[in-house]
Amino acid sequence: MTSLLCTEPRTILILGTGYLGRALAERLREAGHIPLTADIDPQQAIYEADMTDSASMHRLAARIPEPCLIVMCASTRGGGTEAYRNLYTRGAENTLEAFPGKPVIFCSSTSVYGITDGRWVTEEHNVYPTTEKRRLLLQAEQAVLAAKGTVVRLAALYGPERCILVSDYCAKGAALPGNMDRWMNYIHRDDAVSALFLLCTLRHPPRGIYNAADRTPMQLSEIYAYLSGLLGIPAPPPSPPRSGGRRGDTSQRVSCARLLSLGWEPLYPSFADGVHNVLEALEE
Repeated sequence: MTSLLCTEPRTILILGTGYLGRALAERLREAGHIPLTADIDPQQAIYEADMTDSASMHRLAARIPEPCLIVMCASTRGGGTEAYRNLYTRGAENTLEAFPGKPVIFCSSTSVYGITDGRWVTEEHNVYPTTEKRRLLLQAEQAVLAAKGTVVRLAALYGPERCILVSDYCAKGAALPGNMDRWMNYIHRDDAVSALFLLCTLRHPPRGIYNAADRTPMQLSEIYAYLSGLLGIPAPPPSPPRSGGRRGDTSQRVSCARLLSLGWEPLYPSFADGVHNVLEALEE
């Protein structure tokens, strides 16, 4: 595997310095690479840039060292349809236009599959973008793939200081919206970082689509039963499905086999393994 990795320091532009982008930049820096961070909030990154604005992206391209590749991991932070259109669809177009020919890794979501019957899904499966948000994510994916880039479909991201399921359960005794028998797909923040780090440092950045999820999907009821036994708190009652959520109506088991074939291995193979990390951070 080592022979497949780039041994020289790489200059990597990270667009979006939220929960995932900051951690990826730190991992790259520790390994001797040169992360260039850009964000709409100048307090959060080295460079200020607005992915939704073409002129802003061209100004960014003119004033930074030339990157070897670009990672798009900005988040709408729960924004609506227009935020998705601006940040993802237009953001991908603006980035590809401002940095022509540069390899791009776009962080998307496993929600685009839109599967509701609990089947296993791989990157080869058809997608069912039944909401406008999913359609906009898919448009951004298609632009990146047409430019010979890489799409990473992330499962629900959790980790220290971030897990809606745990915070709602512990603070309010409330369950996530949706059926208790639906399958959930998660990936710990640190495992998402290690997956992106691998894709960034391969000698030849792979093209195509990669699912980034842990090895072991769990049903929602199974997760709450596990937490109930762990914490001694009664499992919450079911909560009705909520319209407009990114994943609330899906039930699918996402395979990460393609990413595993590159040599990636999650530190937390299931949500049950990684949630201890979340609970320790809450206690602190």
